[in-house]
Amino acid sequence: KALARSNALKSLDGKRFPHIRFRSESVTATDVGFRLDGTLEIHGTARDRVIDLHVEETADGWRMSCDAEVSQAEFGVKPYSMMMGAMKVADAVTVSFTAERAKDA
Repeated sequence: KALARSNALKSLDGKRFPHIRFRSESVTATDVGFRLDGTLEIHGTARDRVIDLHVEETADGWRMSCDAEVSQAEFGVKPYSMMMGAMKVADAVTVSFTAERAKDA
């Protein structure tokens, strides 16, 4: 895991671009949560993106999650490779997000 994280940070140039951001411009309710239309910024490059956010109620609050497929090349990221290119990470990767919000007391 540590090697994969280290290599991902190198590919993303984590020192120059320490954040991945999503800014929502509109939110629409769906049967399982919300559809967020906005801008995803990775590696200093911003692209329009639609994210389907799944929301589930828990005993203490809500759990929100999403999975989004992202093309590294679309954001100017060179996919990681090693062993002189014999082993490569695919251009398309899945970015996952999970958060929980407590109910107000």
